[in-house]
Amino acid sequence: MRRQFNTERLIIRHAVEADAGDLLKLVNQKSFIKYIGDKKIYTLEDAITYIKQAFSEAHQSQGFGPYVITLKNQQLVGVVGFYSRAMLQHPDIGFALLTAFEKQGYIYEAAKALVENKSIYGINKLCAIASIDNSASQNVLIKLGFKPQGQVIIDKESRSVVSLFSYH
Repeated sequence: MRRQFNTERLIIRHAVEADAGDLLKLVNQKSFIKYIGDKKIYTLEDAITYIKQAFSEAHQSQGFGPYVITLKNQQLVGVVGFYSRAMLQHPDIGFALLTAFEKQGYIYEAAKALVENKSIYGINKLCAIASIDNSASQNVLIKLGFKPQGQVIIDKESRSVVSLFSYH
């Protein structure tokens, strides 16, 4: 089922191929690489493949996944979604925003819409991870009602440590 959520200022919808250019910009901006990582998406073709694999296939196989966030005029501003990660007991919420749209409350507004609708995905408990030095994301999670649970290593090879949050 192709769900879409509307808030006062935003549309949260499934990604389409036409979003590839904006997603290419998002995943290659410095803050995305610093806090989330290098997704190795360097061309428009890579971005189209990313939409198919990370967005469409996740929704088909899990019943949930990432969405794009757009303004009412269809300008893509970021992504938000539920993710299933092997190292976490429950689905987690993740988000990223194009730098030009930061500090306007868009991530909080979009994430709140998903959290409020988590039950339609069969999700009762949520968690979230955020880079230990990403205070902006941590503040959004706390504002959404997530509680800090400590720190965890999410990648044994790189020894990446992140802050873990839970929401019940």
